Formats: sequence, C-alpha cells, structure tokens
Amino acid sequence: MTVHALITGTLFRAPEQRISKAGKPFWSATIRVKDGDVTQWWKLLIFSESTGAELMRLGDGDAVSAQGVFKAEPYDKDGETRVGFTLFAESVLPLKPAPRERKPKAEKPRESWAAPDRMRDDRPRVDADLDDQIPF
Repeated sequence: MTVHALITGTLFRAPEQRISKAGKPFWSATIRVKDGDVTQWWKLLIFSESTGAELMRLGDGDAVSAQGVFKAEPYDKDGETRVGFTLFAESVLPLKPAPRERKPKAEKPRESWAAPDRMRDDRPRVDADLDDQIPF
C-alpha cells in the first residue's frame, strides 16, 4: 500500500546532498512539523535533481512544504517504542520567494524642462534632394 502525504514545517539544519553507493546523487533534510505542543520530526529524501536544487537553496529554519510517498517505521529509544516518519518527496515548495537577480539601474541624464529646451526640434533633418513631391 502506498500512502501520499503533504507536510509543512521548517527545516532543522541545512539540507545535504549525498551520493548513493551506486554513484547517484540524492538529497536529505529533516523537517520539524509542529502541531500545538506536539512536534514531529520527518526525514525528507529526494531523488530528483530539480527538486533537490529547489531544496538546496533553503537553509536552517526556512519554511517548506513537501509532497510525496510516506513511510512510517517503529524504532526503540530509551526502551520506548516510537515511530519514525520518512517522506520520499516528489516536489518541494519553499514558502519564501526565490531571490531575484537585480540589475543595476542605468542612470539617465537629467533633462532640463525649461521652456526653450522643450520647444527645440530634435527630429533629423531630411536632405533637400530626397524631399520629392509625390502626387496622390
């Protein structure tokens, strides 16, 4: 049985890019999901390069939503059985906009708006021999 999940939380530590034993890249992160006083920790695994690149632009504490196949596994910690959550993410949506590349503004020369400057005719002049009279 496959269960799909959508989670929203904040990154705990910066995401990491790793290389599998087969030599293929994958990305991992830990997401902290708070529901009132209860906190859940989700392990996020990504195998898509485009989704991994989107995740890598985020850092510790950034808000993120992720969607994918969900897996729960029991484990023992200090004699207590707990459940570990893993999400094999198909898509990641950072909850902050991507930084834009800003181009420096070119400074425009200031024009004087005095009356004589506004009335000057800057149109190019036409040579007299090109000014033919064409009857219509």
